[in-house]
Amino acid sequence: MEKEGFARLFHNFENVIEPKMCSTSGTVPSYLKETMVRNGPGMFEIGDNKYNHWFDGLGFIQRYHFKDGKMYYSARYLESEAYKKNMEAQRIVAGSFGTGTFSDPCKTIFSRFFSNFVPNDEKHDNANVAFTPVGDGVYACTETPHMLRIDLDTLKTLEPTDMSKYVALHTCTAHQLYDENGDVYNIGSRFGPDSAHVFTVTRNPKNEQSESNHSWEHTEKIGEIKCTEAMYPTYMHSFGMSENYLIMFESPIRLDIKKFLMRNFISATYRDCLKWHSDKEVKVFIMDKKTGKNLDLKFKMDPFFTFHHANTFEKDGCLVVDYCRMEQTGNFDALLIENMKTGNFQNLLEKLETWFFLSFARFLFYFSFIQDPNFLPYLTRLIIPLSIPENAKTGENLLESLDWASGCSAILQANGVIRLKEKRTCNVSMEFPRYHWEKINMKEYKYVYGSSVLGTQKSESLPGIVKADLENGDHKVWRRENVNQVCGEPIFVPDPEGVDEDGGCLIVPIMTLSEGQNPFVLILDAKTLLEIARFTIPEARIPLGFHGFYKGRPEI
Repeated sequence: MEKEGFARLFHNFENVIEPKMCSTSGTVPSYLKETMVRNGPGMFEIGDNKYNHWFDGLGFIQRYHFKDGKMYYSARYLESEAYKKNMEAQRIVAGSFGTGTFSDPCKTIFSRFFSNFVPNDEKHDNANVAFTPVGDGVYACTETPHMLRIDLDTLKTLEPTDMSKYVALHTCTAHQLYDENGDVYNIGSRFGPDSAHVFTVTRNPKNEQSESNHSWEHTEKIGEIKCTEAMYPTYMHSFGMSENYLIMFESPIRLDIKKFLMRNFISATYRDCLKWHSDKEVKVFIMDKKTGKNLDLKFKMDPFFTFHHANTFEKDGCLVVDYCRMEQTGNFDALLIENMKTGNFQNLLEKLETWFFLSFARFLFYFSFIQDPNFLPYLTRLIIPLSIPENAKTGENLLESLDWASGCSAILQANGVIRLKEKRTCNVSMEFPRYHWEKINMKEYKYVYGSSVLGTQKSESLPGIVKADLENGDHKVWRRENVNQVCGEPIFVPDPEGVDEDGGCLIVPIMTLSEGQNPFVLILDAKTLLEIARFTIPEARIPLGFHGFYKGRPEI
């Protein structure tokens, strides 16, 4: 295993079944006394086979348990069907986002060819992205309808669920959103001649007659919107939700359905079937959560992509949508493990042959994870008018009368299309946006927290965690202590006695790229971003990971 660099984070991790107590410094808030879990890839090599893409590694759940001012760390592989099949075969037999299956060397060429004609019942249940609460259960989820309930105390994998049993869809976003009633909303896709974006809701089983308090049986379709091009549906990772509406972006990153259906014959992966269409504009679709009706207005924007939305709310007859905007993604080559291990973006290292230049390039990579400015995400705000005034004229900015909408526009065109223009709200690149959900979900708000995990502008000195002030445009930054630290997603924990929106603390996992540094968890004051406590984990490494979930929110 490499001793230094990002490559350290892409070797297999081991289960930590018995919780390990972490050494503590600083003052731990008294209200920090529950459990945070993190999800993400943890196994990248099986036998002689290796996964190609960051999204592919087998799910590895980490538990950070806070009790009496101490923190205990444990971790365990998600025992999905994909995990079990791969472990039994000791090679990659369950396909994924960017890695195909490896043929059984014992099979003949004829039997491998024949297997392509057998219906594929693979579940694609490697739920390695995020979590969603349903009733009193917590489920690990990914971008397919297959999810797995986990035990937050032991991290054991419990029963699976399949959303497609209740609503016909092939994919869904990994970021399901829930309201104060505990109802869970999502947007999926159904592929075929009638390809459509399918909007769903799962009613809180605790409020219904249910098989259990964590059942998905009350999942139903709210409505659907046809894809602009049936054979080229968009790829989406998240969406926005306000009190009355669900909002999705149909972006230029599209799935080639013909190629996707032939993928087993041409040895293509899901990622291979994705393509960035620079000539396609973004369309914005808005659906009424209660009636299932699509808002009968046409919205278009210049091309962009977002992985993650922040909050969405309604104000003065408009929707306000906040998200982390990327200029262009290609088909996510930047996140191939080979590139992430070496910093080989834009073929940089292929052009640098000497030891000196190679070392310098890697230094730049540590300083700024991804240097392609088109791939760097920035917090962005979009304001969408929900109606057109009767006296509106062609060329008019429908937001002109709103003094709080400065920097955004919604121009009415002659063909009835409303051309939307968004504005950047923080000049430090950030991802994994989080906010005080308990206080301001779907309401007007002020603060967004995020991580500079994907890099930043070269002028910025070691940014780590960012606090964006949406009211006055300011931002605060907790800066990494050295180039060998990487900040994970910050999880906001509210102070139950706090009054202000930023009254609370942030839990921030810090991955380390050097053999001489243990990973640790920072506890930052959410107002100031100053460190108030630190827990050093007695492990040489923890995974880069994706998303976390803190159990301490109010019961819903």
